[in-house]
Amino acid sequence: MFKFPNTMKRSLLGAAALATFAVGAQAGVVEFKADVNAAIDAGLAYSRANSHFTTYTAANGLSLLTLLEKESIPAGYNGLAAADKILAQNAACILIVDASFGDRGGFYSYYDGQVMMGLSVYLATGGADEPAAAAGFNCTGRSARATIDKVVDRSLAAQALGIPVIYGAPGYWGYQGPGYDSSTTQFTLAGLSAARGFYSGMGESADKNRIPLLRAALKLTSAAYAVNGKQEVCTGTVNPACFGHGYSSTYGSGNNSSQQTASGTWGQLAGDNASDVAKNVNDPSIQGYLRWLQDKYAYTTNIRPDSWPPAYFYYLWSSSKAYNIIQSSGVPAAAGNLDPAAMGTLVAVGGLREANRDPVIDPRPAPRGIGPAGYYSGTPKGWYYDYAYRLMSLQNAGQFPNPNGTWNTQVDHAYAILVLQRSLGGACIDTDGDGVCDSVDNCPAVPNPDQKDSDGDGIGDVCDVVPRCDVDGDFDIDKIDLSLISRARGQKALPNDPRDSDGDGLITPNDVKVCIPQCTRLNCATQ
Repeated sequence: MFKFPNTMKRSLLGAAALATFAVGAQAGVVEFKADVNAAIDAGLAYSRANSHFTTYTAANGLSLLTLLEKESIPAGYNGLAAADKILAQNAACILIVDASFGDRGGFYSYYDGQVMMGLSVYLATGGADEPAAAAGFNCTGRSARATIDKVVDRSLAAQALGIPVIYGAPGYWGYQGPGYDSSTTQFTLAGLSAARGFYSGMGESADKNRIPLLRAALKLTSAAYAVNGKQEVCTGTVNPACFGHGYSSTYGSGNNSSQQTASGTWGQLAGDNASDVAKNVNDPSIQGYLRWLQDKYAYTTNIRPDSWPPAYFYYLWSSSKAYNIIQSSGVPAAAGNLDPAAMGTLVAVGGLREANRDPVIDPRPAPRGIGPAGYYSGTPKGWYYDYAYRLMSLQNAGQFPNPNGTWNTQVDHAYAILVLQRSLGGACIDTDGDGVCDSVDNCPAVPNPDQKDSDGDGIGDVCDVVPRCDVDGDFDIDKIDLSLISRARGQKALPNDPRDSDGDGLITPNDVKVCIPQCTRLNCATQ
């Protein structure tokens, strides 16, 4: 569901990528949150009623993700109601035994990516290794973990490593083996990143042989997207040099598209850079791609004429993953650089880009009920508001129909829900490059591969020594820290708790007041 961030750790399911709203937010913010959650609930009800979890569809893995992210706090399967747990098991069983998914005879990027995403998040959040079977399927003696291992191995083996130079830097996949197709690549790297997150979260029982192979594969893909970006001249930015990506990595081939440039952005973030540290918003290639996305920003369509119109919802999810990863990392954009907040801030130009919607003048979307202009007043402008408002406006009797045509209705329906849920599909983001995904790292901003936590307070020893007020342990006290303290009001402080700035053993509004003067960013005070 759409929720405010609630912990210092980045959620495996992307919950901590949610926009940070001020304490005591205006009623319009509350109404917006409620309507987004209602839209998600209606979408899931449509999926249940139309057997998206219990019968084969081309979207079983994506549909499973939407269910697992229904209750992202606590995360995933363990947070589901009993009936939904059975549905999740049914969907997992299909991913294991269906001949299009786990039991396919060989690699197929689109389906294998879904298997790895769906099963990795399912197991990582408490799902049964041998799930209950859906009608017509038999999962007796079948293991979700073994299926992940099998599909990971065949996906790694299918990565293009020695393709001709004309196809650009290696690191991509085709539909059924090595290739140079960005569309299929983004599904495979999404699955491999989720598998990396699953293995990373297993601690001592992690697959130590596969993790280095996963890191190497994702690093190669990340580097390929950086090298193969095609330069354009952007019209609306101070720095006109921008880089996009088309469907093919072939040098000089094809035009850049909205969905593939978005995929290339988050695909770089899902891998490591040359120093084995996750790329962040200030990476030059990420900046080039963000400038392209800002220059061609759209929320009603994938605006470029060379972008395939039916891939509109796919564009929304791939771009939202990139923006959520950046926003959840806690790494600020350097002076002169863009971050996701810049999307939609340029003047609209017909056929080229759109500008942000304004919650002050927007009425409530009709499918959500009657509401006057300004119904969501107080909700921040930005890409998430634009995307959510558009999707809520399109919803019809629970379903999210693609207005630009569709390749598959179940796929598009799942994409829409995942966008509203701010899903990362289980992607492993390792900000400090210590080999432990942020979602399970007890000190995500400082390398600590041993995860040593001597006092058992849930915070790694290397972060226990940070000053009070620096809750996320990044050695920079900012509004993220203040928000984390504020949301813990009334809780008993842990030993050496950086949230207990006045040292009285209880986290209170006074702790925020003590920390505000230490804040190193502008506009740090909460409201």
